[in-house]
Amino acid sequence: MASEGGHDSSSYILHHLTNLKLDLHTMQVNPEATGFWVLHLDSVFFSLLLAAIFVVMFRLAARKATSGTPGKWQNFIELCIEFVDSQVKDAFHHQSRFVAPMALLVGFWVFLMNFMDMLPVDFLPKVAGDVGVDHLRTVPSTDPNVALGMSLTVFLIAFGYSFVKKGFGGVGAEFLFHPFSANNIVVKILLMPINFLLKLVEELAKPLSLGLRLFGNMYAGEMIFILLATFTLSMGAGVGATAVSWGVFALFAVLSLATVYLFAYGKALWGLALFLLVPIGAAVGLVPGLGAFTYEQILLATGWTIFHILIIGLQAYIFMVLTVVYMAMSADHH
Repeated sequence: MASEGGHDSSSYILHHLTNLKLDLHTMQVNPEATGFWVLHLDSVFFSLLLAAIFVVMFRLAARKATSGTPGKWQNFIELCIEFVDSQVKDAFHHQSRFVAPMALLVGFWVFLMNFMDMLPVDFLPKVAGDVGVDHLRTVPSTDPNVALGMSLTVFLIAFGYSFVKKGFGGVGAEFLFHPFSANNIVVKILLMPINFLLKLVEELAKPLSLGLRLFGNMYAGEMIFILLATFTLSMGAGVGATAVSWGVFALFAVLSLATVYLFAYGKALWGLALFLLVPIGAAVGLVPGLGAFTYEQILLATGWTIFHILIIGLQAYIFMVLTVVYMAMSADHH
């Protein structure tokens, strides 16, 4: 945390970008470990935890579902399912019983991973440090292993699905006879290596672009939050006046919940005013109690948080839609 690096911005940033690493060769936690046989325990833990939260959310909704007047939670879940189902119907024009559930899982899982970026950068690392865990990254989608692992899994499922729908002959024909073809058998044979190379590049680009897009956007968002915290440090604030401040977290938690409540009950302007109350009050010196530089942290983080909410939702949506598109491409015959 910030205290480990003092007021050294470089040490602060490096600390926050270091995963909790388990070296599988020595079976010891080593933050300096590199290579293939290194497991990022924090990424695995939060990925599984968020997956479990997703399952519990929908399981509770399914158990309490009623054909009569639905509750608010059932309405929310049904709205999410209908939205995903409409996206699948627009992009996937084949019969399949698992594409829509797969899109729902991928979309929500990625969104929950991204949403971890809404927590103050030092909140969970501070808790972990208090129990002896020196390094902790809380946003799984900022780990390239997670982002590329998910995109590679989607690619392998889609590639395997193409064999189910087209057979080995159909897949082989796409690799050897598209995009260039000819009636002359000699020319067709000469074009095979070119077609195979182009198709190979096209297929390999799918998981790379899907994973790197998610990783790049979320990593950049995380870096901006960290840089905002280091900016506060560079102004001379103490550790308690950065994002470590429990006061900052408490303010954001209370304001966020109150804002969501007001928006849900049709009082959007009151919700927006409430959410902006503390940073505006901090800017003019009307809200005492946490220290001047904590106000700067709230003010800076609030603006980026509002914008970043759009990014985390958009990236989850893009990942979900491209998953459906790749499944549709695997089922289409050329």
